[in-house]
Amino acid sequence: MGLEAWLTGVQERQRTALAGLGTFQQQVERGLRQLHASLDEAQRRTDEREPGRALRVLESLDVEGVLGKMRVGNFSELSRRERRAIPWLWRRVEPTSMEGFLNHFPESWPRLVRQRLRDWCLADGDSKRMREWSQLTSRYSTDSRLLRWHLPVSIEMALSPEGPKCVAARWGDRPLREIVDLMGHAGLRPAVGYSGHVVAEHLLQRCAARQDASESLLYLLEAEAGRAWLPSASADRSVIGAPLEARVAVVAAILECRAQGRVHKDAQSRVEERLIAKDSVFGDPRISILTEAWSAVRGRSKQAFEAFLSALIQQDLEFFFEKAMHERDRHVFWLRYLGSIRSTTCWLAPDAYDALLRNVRALSSEQQAAFRRAKRFSRYDVSAFCLRFDEYSVVEFSKTGNATYVYRNRDIDKVLRQENVECADDLKVRSLAEARLYHQPGWEPRFEQELLARGIEKASAAKKRPF
Repeated sequence: MGLEAWLTGVQERQRTALAGLGTFQQQVERGLRQLHASLDEAQRRTDEREPGRALRVLESLDVEGVLGKMRVGNFSELSRRERRAIPWLWRRVEPTSMEGFLNHFPESWPRLVRQRLRDWCLADGDSKRMREWSQLTSRYSTDSRLLRWHLPVSIEMALSPEGPKCVAARWGDRPLREIVDLMGHAGLRPAVGYSGHVVAEHLLQRCAARQDASESLLYLLEAEAGRAWLPSASADRSVIGAPLEARVAVVAAILECRAQGRVHKDAQSRVEERLIAKDSVFGDPRISILTEAWSAVRGRSKQAFEAFLSALIQQDLEFFFEKAMHERDRHVFWLRYLGSIRSTTCWLAPDAYDALLRNVRALSSEQQAAFRRAKRFSRYDVSAFCLRFDEYSVVEFSKTGNATYVYRNRDIDKVLRQENVECADDLKVRSLAEARLYHQPGWEPRFEQELLARGIEKASAAKKRPF
């Protein structure tokens, strides 16, 4: 019995010791995670402050004098602040001069690589000068241990025109959230344009592989880091927006996923709403003259952009004629011109707007989005809907008996530039109107002839937009 008691006591002490070790291990692991999070936060702040710090340093220096020293190779005459500024000036320095500078001050190499990643852009392309920079970069690839280099490709490859595509391909099996974290560990925060191009390539590669992209798009909508690549102007100061070129690349990739059917309907409606939100720095894609940002998106993915635009217009048509007016015949008529309509604008009478606002939750997500795009008249009981074509605009009104007004676009622009458009009557300017059409029995053929006379064709004859 004595031996058994002793063995039992030993086992009990072992269990206690192991439990203590387990608790100690958990505490160590928790401490390491906290330390890692603190270091990551400190590095994030450093990375975000770097551009501002660079600007302040350059403002305090004689930049031309520094560049002059670089050109003639007087590297020993560079002060410490000037040496620190050289990587920020790499675009104004010849690769041969930079090579000599790095031979004298190899500790500047990591800063140069980080700055080149921050400055990476599509416009650089594959020019002779950029190839020279790539050759210089390749000579120092053995120093990657100094760079916090967590990217899955070589420095030379990362800085090439195909860099973001290669990074995205190597991380292709990972979710977007994890990819963003990995880029952050490498110093590529969302505010750096390069990271946005990696995100865009990730979405395009999922689309090409016929994989669902809904989870990635929801991450962009919901995560603090993800919002940096969307066109909304965030009120959260902790979210620093990415450069325009990176946002354009991400938005174009989102539209490609949408056009290829790689997004669930609920995620798609949320994305569409975010892309045209009132705080969007891109503006509204349905306006007659596209903003620089939307023009760039259209240039990258024309068919996907036009499919997105057509879907918005179709939603607006259905909302106005079915929900606000209850005029199904007009809805069906104008749907035939969907391929020719360039943009739409909806104004609701005060009572109609307020009634829909009270019951907005009963509407579908698409119609809720269309309602949010509608404007509110301040007077009277007539709503209006403007359909803009290549050269003409047509204004429909909600009550039969109000003529449909046809304007040249330049003239409707004059009407809309009035100080205030408060009611439907403000959109009825007979002196500027090309024609007034009435919804009398058999109105559809007459409308078709009037529109055709002005070069406005139905979708069956016009070039259709894809959906």
